[in-house]
Amino acid sequence: MPLTALLLIVVSALLQASLNLLIKGSEKKVAFIAGACLIGLILYFPVFIWGRNLLGEEGFPSSLWSWMGILACGGTGMIYYIFIGNAYDKGDLSVVFPVTRSFGPIFILIFALILLSEQVSYLGFLGILITIFGSYVIHLPSFKLSHLSLPFKAIKSKPFLFSMCAGACTATYSLINKKNLEMVEPFTLYYLIFGFMTLFLVISLLLKKKGNQIKEEFKHNLKSLLLMGFFSFISAVLFLFALQMSKVSYLGAARNISIVFGVILGSFFLHEGYGRIRFFASFLIFAGIFLLSIS
Repeated sequence: MPLTALLLIVVSALLQASLNLLIKGSEKKVAFIAGACLIGLILYFPVFIWGRNLLGEEGFPSSLWSWMGILACGGTGMIYYIFIGNAYDKGDLSVVFPVTRSFGPIFILIFALILLSEQVSYLGFLGILITIFGSYVIHLPSFKLSHLSLPFKAIKSKPFLFSMCAGACTATYSLINKKNLEMVEPFTLYYLIFGFMTLFLVISLLLKKKGNQIKEEFKHNLKSLLLMGFFSFISAVLFLFALQMSKVSYLGAARNISIVFGVILGSFFLHEGYGRIRFFASFLIFAGIFLLSIS
């Protein structure tokens, strides 16, 4: 992997973990996400128009299937953020973020096995086992024998279940986008998906009569909203540039260094407990995903 691509991926991963830190620190998390998405749409609208003027009709969705794929990804993105918001309401960043990131690749493999009849290599199977073991270890308060059964209770908790469901959403999103990218230019695709996802998030809040929560987040968390709205796109664009320089399997594995960043940020900024154990578990999860990605 070229050094430039690796550096872009590391920066993208750090931004990704930092954005989750902002979500965790917000009051009304789903409303905060919706507000940040609105800001992102406004900030990058001139770039979107400029890009479309350069490309013309090239790379713009032109078929019913491409629009259906974009709508499906927008809906999946909305559900993902609802799960993430609910997970962060009671769960730690250093647990929720690694679990979400780890179960995404596992669900991708499961879907590929069922839908595409793909085979799992021994290396891939080993990666799954290590990732699941890391997700278990991350719930341990210590390595005492009396604590070894505690993760079984944590696995039944709402934050874990919401995180796992969010991982399933990332898998679904990735599989749909694999087809979308064959029909639509990348930046146009991301912007349109982002637009529909934002629309669906706002509609869901309005239906629950929580639209005023977005105004409250703008009033109390404007700086964080601006940061998330700006850097969420930057993180995605950096990954796209890196994608042009190296193999997707290597980049997907390298990007999951964000798991380690998430644990560090949670321990350092939010003073979440069991930092050493969660740091060790995050490395296990990263190692498992890396084996899964290169298998």
